[in-house]
Amino acid sequence: MSNQHLLTFYKVIEACAQPGCPVCRLSENSVDRYLAALMYEQVTDGITREQLRQSLGFCNQHAYRLPDTGGGAPLGIGIIYRDLLNRVLEQLADIQYDRVRSWSLRAAQEAIDREHPAEATEAAVRALKPKAPCPACTYRDRMETLALTAIVEALDDEKARAALEYSAGLCLAHLRRALELTRSESAFETLVTLERERLTAFLAELDEFLRKNDYRFRDEGFGPEGNSWRRAIAWIVGQEGVRLKWTSSRPSCASPCGRQVARSAACVTRLSTATYTFSSTRM
Repeated sequence: MSNQHLLTFYKVIEACAQPGCPVCRLSENSVDRYLAALMYEQVTDGITREQLRQSLGFCNQHAYRLPDTGGGAPLGIGIIYRDLLNRVLEQLADIQYDRVRSWSLRAAQEAIDREHPAEATEAAVRALKPKAPCPACTYRDRMETLALTAIVEALDDEKARAALEYSAGLCLAHLRRALELTRSESAFETLVTLERERLTAFLAELDEFLRKNDYRFRDEGFGPEGNSWRRAIAWIVGQEGVRLKWTSSRPSCASPCGRQVARSAACVTRLSTATYTFSSTRM
């Protein structure tokens, strides 16, 4: 394990002791640190400013987190977004309505379907779109991959396995991503077994919650199962406020490594469907 993965591994161990998906928690914490550092140190940095021009700042979620980065945030936000507004103003001065032939196939499609993008304004719309993804999203994805790689590589470690068993487990999106990064059958089996055991216990909690909502048993009061419905939401979509990158599996090759990737991809596909079947058979 590399030094970077080792450091990330210990951060994962710490996150496993907290509620919710440990990778969701690490993702949120890493983005908070990234945004705070950018607002404190890099607002006037030329390279950072050009990157922000290309991405038109941040996505909706991360833009609205900027005010929480510290007391100097309003000034930094003002500097960044004045630059962006000025850039858009320059683009508005350059764009134009491109006249097109009224008898073209595209014009006919536009006449039939009013929701079809207009060819005459296509270039103008393209000029006003971001040329790069949100930098905070890019940083988050990189940190999530580091964390999940550290988990996958350490699954044979007793301390790592114990920490994962103690934790709330990976949410569905991070489980899929972990399976995509899995390169050994033992790690694959460990991940799937841990999540099946955890979900079996989770379903029992939900059943108990539903049972106690029956008027015949309402006087029993709720225990830990009382918030199981909230945890069910978090398991399916991730921690509240975390935008997750939904990844797709890659095609496999005929080699043994390819067959293992294919097996992981098949499991990822099954986990992407609307119905989940948990059985005692080996996946």
